[in-house]
Amino acid sequence: MVIDAHTHTFPEKIAAGVIANLQQKAQSRAYTRGTDRALQQSMRQAGIDISILLPVATNSRQVQKLNDIAAEKNAVYRQSGLFSLGCMHPDYENYAAELSRIAANGITGIKLHPAYQGVDLDDLRFMRIIDKACECGLAIVIHAGWDIGIMHHNFASAAQIESVLREIAPDKFVLAHMGGWKDWDTVEQELCGENVYLDTSFSLGAYVPPSGCTVPFEKRQMLSTAQFSAMLKKHGADKILFGSDSPWSDQTQSLATIKSCVTDNEALERILYRNAKAVFGI
Repeated sequence: MVIDAHTHTFPEKIAAGVIANLQQKAQSRAYTRGTDRALQQSMRQAGIDISILLPVATNSRQVQKLNDIAAEKNAVYRQSGLFSLGCMHPDYENYAAELSRIAANGITGIKLHPAYQGVDLDDLRFMRIIDKACECGLAIVIHAGWDIGIMHHNFASAAQIESVLREIAPDKFVLAHMGGWKDWDTVEQELCGENVYLDTSFSLGAYVPPSGCTVPFEKRQMLSTAQFSAMLKKHGADKILFGSDSPWSDQTQSLATIKSCVTDNEALERILYRNAKAVFGI
């Protein structure tokens, strides 16, 4: 079994526009059209059984609708292979009631994206959301580290993550992009060994910008396989989740890279599906 713990899709009507906009903003190539059907086709080609969708609310008005859609998707995920988390925005006023509603509707976690939401992770607004989400038994997935399209400020640095761990100590706290995109040295030194999960999304493998984009060489540098192996040894396979970040990475390629890096079968099984099943309750 394989579970991809970090994917994104968009409604058919707007997917093309969203993908085009994000490709330009992030100077990052999309490997699918960004729709549910395109992701399912990618899953079949890669041999992935379940993809976990991570919706991002870029404003507070989107929260309830995106969570309703997540509940609808989860009602049929055994047939579709697509399981969705919920979302929350730091400016959503009735966050406590909405998080309770998320849990009551069978959604087992939320995605927070400090960079897209323009608020530091250790801001009180995020802290109280994380605290309430923990009270509701929800997993919390964070876009950790820099964002490829927002390089002027790190909204989810290792220091900010450590503040959350000190103040709240969440049990199911997932740091995307191997704990912090482009911040891997600090993650290895300060966060490996802590009670957090790291997902592998958009960290290993080659970064290929869209056609016509000129991206500085240093921005293209991804996590080396040697450093990934060191982080795996220090952090443990029981705290790492396979994720591709589809459509921003190719699922087939991402899966092959993980399999080439992890040679122990038990460790590989944990990373490919066992940890995700435990964290997200699927």
